[in-house]
Amino acid sequence: MKDTLITSKIKKREIVVFIICFVAAYILNVVGIIYYKSPAIELVTQLHVVLILAIIFYLAIIILRVLYLLLSRLWFLIKK
Repeated sequence: MKDTLITSKIKKREIVVFIICFVAAYILNVVGIIYYKSPAIELVTQLHVVLILAIIFYLAIIILRVLYLLLSRLWFLIKK
């Protein structure tokens, strides 16, 4: 069986990507609070929703990265 190695560089990159997704979800929450004129306490009380949205963003990014990988490999095979 082939062993796989996840280096610290890859771990750090994935953490940075997830933090960016979390910040994007948090900004979306702030925009929603401002748009609907909700109380500012929702910045804290809706953190679970922000976390779920960040996970959804992260999964969407993973899907896009896998599609890019597959298409680039397909392009390489066609070019060959």
